Amino acid sequence: MDYLYRQKKKLKVWKKIQILAAVLSFSAFGITCYAAEPEPQAKEAGQAEAGEKDVETLESEANAQSSSEALEKPDLVGDGLIEEDMTETEVTDEKLKQLLSDVQSALPEENGSWSVYLCDLDKDAGGGINEQRMQAASLIKLYIMGAVYENYDELIGTYGQDTIDSYLYSMITVSDNDAANALTSCLGGDDSSAGMMVVNDFCMAHGYTRTSMGRLLLQSNEFGDNYTSAGDCGHFLKSVYGKDTVEYEHAEDMYALLKAQTRRNKIPAQMPEGVSVANKTGELSDVENDAGIIYNAANDLIVVFMSEHLLDVGAAQSTIASISRQIYDYYNG
Repeated sequence: MDYLYRQKKKLKVWKKIQILAAVLSFSAFGITCYAAEPEPQAKEAGQAEAGEKDVETLESEANAQSSSEALEKPDLVGDGLIEEDMTETEVTDEKLKQLLSDVQSALPEENGSWSVYLCDLDKDAGGGINEQRMQAASLIKLYIMGAVYENYDELIGTYGQDTIDSYLYSMITVSDNDAANALTSCLGGDDSSAGMMVVNDFCMAHGYTRTSMGRLLLQSNEFGDNYTSAGDCGHFLKSVYGKDTVEYEHAEDMYALLKAQTRRNKIPAQMPEGVSVANKTGELSDVENDAGIIYNAANDLIVVFMSEHLLDVGAAQSTIASISRQIYDYYNG
């Protein structure tokens, strides 16, 4: 297992450099993008330079750049790949653009800060409002799940399939924090700090540049916290929904776990009978998050809400439920 982990680390080093370079160049646009592949000589130079800095330093620089260039007004940004011409990606789907504007108007102005990601899965058209790094709460468990499945064969060989599968089921379906911490420890060979590094490697390798794990669940955030963005969660769910086995060999297994979610008081709460939601929630004392795939509908959708600094969490839950139904009706009414 140690050998395989080291090999994966080597393969991922360059991907980290690519992604962080893209973030530093384009954070003003509030978009997630991928840099073009350079020539081999450039790769080697980049690897040598990156070796002088650890991941936390690179991540800190990227976040500082993003914060310094944050816009005062909400951004409506869309999916897309930045090619070599380095142009800004905008929402081009007019129906989606109108919906994002309507959702922005419906978000509460006096109850915390909000970020939203939407995707029309029929058209593969996505966009977001206020895409930014926010407190993940239990949304970090999406990425723990992803990292576990990426190392699944090694983990079940060491800890047993029943053990790993049981932890996964509890972590996702009932948001069990102890199960999440146990899986993180397993990822690091019984070293939780090393396990968090594996989760962060997974996020960087797959382009989730606003996501990082800085502490175990329920532990003090004095020295670090867990962060993600609505866009990162949305793109993760798109790969799961599409059962993208190129990106994730176990995409179908992850989708099955999300479908078994028992926490239904936000995105699923006001859906009509017969419509299903595969989702993962996250809560702290002033945070309400939910990331879900709405399926078994005429038009399947991905909807992600993140909110923090809330004054009324009950009202925030109701906001997520009611706007989720508004989004569903917009595409399926």
